[in-house]
Amino acid sequence: MNITNIFKGSAKLTTLALSVSLLSACGSATAPSELPPVVDTNPAICTSDSTDVNWEALLTENCENLSDYNLFTDNTDPTSDPNGPGIPYDMSTPLFTDYATKYRFIYVPDGEAATYSDHEVMEFPVGSVLVKTFALPDDTSDRDGAETIIETRLLINRADGWTALPYYWENTTDAEYVVAGKTVDVSIIHNAAELTFDYQVPQKNQCTKCHTVNPIRQGADDKRGNIFMPIGPKARYLNNNYAYSDGTTENQLVHWENAGILAGTPADKSTIDTAADFHDDVILDNLSTDEITLAARSYLDINCAHCHRSELTLPEPFYSGPAGDSGLQVEFNRDLDTNPSSFGICKQAIASSGGDEYPRDIVPGYPENSYLPFRMNSLEGQHKMPELGRSTNHTEGVALIKAWIATMTPNPCGL
Repeated sequence: MNITNIFKGSAKLTTLALSVSLLSACGSATAPSELPPVVDTNPAICTSDSTDVNWEALLTENCENLSDYNLFTDNTDPTSDPNGPGIPYDMSTPLFTDYATKYRFIYVPDGEAATYSDHEVMEFPVGSVLVKTFALPDDTSDRDGAETIIETRLLINRADGWTALPYYWENTTDAEYVVAGKTVDVSIIHNAAELTFDYQVPQKNQCTKCHTVNPIRQGADDKRGNIFMPIGPKARYLNNNYAYSDGTTENQLVHWENAGILAGTPADKSTIDTAADFHDDVILDNLSTDEITLAARSYLDINCAHCHRSELTLPEPFYSGPAGDSGLQVEFNRDLDTNPSSFGICKQAIASSGGDEYPRDIVPGYPENSYLPFRMNSLEGQHKMPELGRSTNHTEGVALIKAWIATMTPNPCGL
């Protein structure tokens, strides 16, 4: 199969050969009988001649093609020009996904607005849609150059709660709903070297592994279910300026307020706890100790805390992330000074089988002896962390966490 590279600002097209196979939730082949069933859709609802966003389909149907929802002015380009009320946004510290460039958009139905939250994802009204397109640049040093669009993920807040729909761009015409996911062989240039790996488009059901929080059972009669939640659009990642296509630059929270899709934000945006602006081109040597700490806390929060969290400001009491009981809890709003062991400082590395080499998650002042950066720099199933969402090691993220540990007052943790 082939995927075609899209060159920004140019009609020139080239073709990149990609081999595609089924992806299972555990990363291994799945028998056809075990694959999640394709949900029947109503073709009459998915097919619309209107030039407006197809809200009815978004609210009720898992349509075969991304274009059925009419989210973009040009449905062959999911990277710009959102249709209707769609607004682009960006994250000050993005979640890492194999060096992909991500194009994010928020759609809120006319007359509706999200409610501001100090620490959690905004409370979005029914009908809201979060859209994220993943594109791999030919060369990560040139994010405005040639790139391959691989997938578009939708998070839709329907009447019965949030649902996740993955769409795969096999060609440049349209993206297809892929319940069972895909594995795509790709090759990019990073730091002037070729990087070849299997990019994984998730199964629909796989999305729940990161997007749900689980009840902390309070007894045999506690029958509460999991809660599916978005991860990214929190105020701390949006409290910064964004350059919009009309030539204006504005604080993203202010822009959402002015567009009428967000209510309840503090008038003084400087009072909002704000994450670091950390991307791969940040030079760590230019950062102060406080700036490195903020960047590391932001990075762990967006990449790890959806699993490694427990209670605090979750929308309901006695809930935690899937790894909330591991002892490692790295939420941005958790106090590091009060709970250093929750961040892994001198905490026994219970998942480690490295013996004496990595006995603690973080050994202050000794990044080379700390299990946390080792796990981030591993692709082995036993050690790899995060377990999902990456097939490569994030060199710059590992360097940040090592730099953070190096700034800590040396403490061998009694070893």
